[in-house]
Amino acid sequence: RMKLFPCLLVLLTAGAVQGFRGRSGLPEDVAPPMPEAPGSSVTGSAASCPNAAKFGGGPPASCTGPSDPNKKPASALEKWFTREMFYDLFPFANIGWGPNKCFPYSYEAFVIAARYFPDFGTVSPNKIYTADQNKKRDLAAFFAHAVQETGENNADLYAKFSGQQAANCFYRGGFYNWFEGGPVSSFLDKSSPGYQPVDGNQCNRGGRYCAESAELNYFYGCSNATGSKPDTYKGCYFGRGAIQISYNYNYGMFQNWLKSQGIVVDLLANPNLVMTKMDPPLAIMASLWFYMTPQPPKPAMHDIVMGSWNSGSANTAAGYSGPIFGPTSLIINNECNGEDASNPGGPGESRRIKAFKWFCQYFSVPAGADNTLTCKTMPVKFDMLRQNQSYQPDWSSTWKEQPCACAPAEYGGMISYFDPNFYPAQFVQLNAANKVACEDSVYDNPKMYSLDPKTSPCLNHPRK
Repeated sequence: RMKLFPCLLVLLTAGAVQGFRGRSGLPEDVAPPMPEAPGSSVTGSAASCPNAAKFGGGPPASCTGPSDPNKKPASALEKWFTREMFYDLFPFANIGWGPNKCFPYSYEAFVIAARYFPDFGTVSPNKIYTADQNKKRDLAAFFAHAVQETGENNADLYAKFSGQQAANCFYRGGFYNWFEGGPVSSFLDKSSPGYQPVDGNQCNRGGRYCAESAELNYFYGCSNATGSKPDTYKGCYFGRGAIQISYNYNYGMFQNWLKSQGIVVDLLANPNLVMTKMDPPLAIMASLWFYMTPQPPKPAMHDIVMGSWNSGSANTAAGYSGPIFGPTSLIINNECNGEDASNPGGPGESRRIKAFKWFCQYFSVPAGADNTLTCKTMPVKFDMLRQNQSYQPDWSSTWKEQPCACAPAEYGGMISYFDPNFYPAQFVQLNAANKVACEDSVYDNPKMYSLDPKTSPCLNHPRK
């Protein structure tokens, strides 16, 4: 689950703030009528699918619902991706109860999250596809990974229905689970197994997902707070949300990004806020942040699907360049096994590919060449691409009688360096601030870099 190498990101501040502009005249807590085939007629509608299993007692009768303290302006996405489409695609969200503003997954939460990423489902940076196709392929890719990560994934549908009808219901199972291993997660206490978002407030030892090292402990230290029962913990970084943000460093990086947006929340101390915070709602936002944000040496999944990435000469020669889907599976969970011949096929990249093709079918857009739907034959994986990827102490000058400095390095670390040859300008412009953050950390905690004033005299010279 999201096992990227951690890098500290100093991200862009929030843009202009405008008032909330709702789109639907329907009451927010009432499902609209199921539309007939808003996409391709081949994919039918949710009305023809059997109900999914429901867990727990369902949502409360009323609640405040999701809101945005920053009042971000409406995204252009809302002009074409409607509330009715969301209900048709995800009728069994929230462990079977359907989209609901009182639970983590709703159309209202989705559009608020999308407003923080104005390029999601709205841009067309390549000429391979039309503007309409690019926008819809972007959503298809995000939804495909959501189905694999948190979908109901009910394979029994293929025993009950023909292939197309089974697929039409199987791939409408996205946004089903809240927690990794749900709806009854083995990481949670049996008395609170995951039937309500608050159930994730504590976990057993297996759900801690705490990665540790000298640098990780400095930047993204895990909470050691204990739960209300023996051998339970509150510092639990198992997978949560639409595509399951997991591990302390991803929670910490998302927390840093939220701060850049004026949203101050301590996710390292309270990671379950990803599921329970609704102002703004974080469950879908965390997943969109992961989908939209590069972590060197890996590009953002969004940039791959849009073709805004540099795959290197060897990959380009093999057809792995431009707007494709395959390498996104490598990013999210290091999966490159290709597509199974059977349906729904085994979990992993195969289901991601099948889901992407189905969502492209729904939106009536091309999925792309079969060979680039998988990363199986991609000759040079991201960790093999020669690029500087993090800021490190400038080892060429730590021994000099001058202030310590940081410089780009070809190995991974906590603080990202965005090589201009590999990343969009909006991330490259963060390099100056990231360099300063690296130098601050050198002086604040030199031991984690194995520096001391005797062998590294630069520490004896304060920064100017």
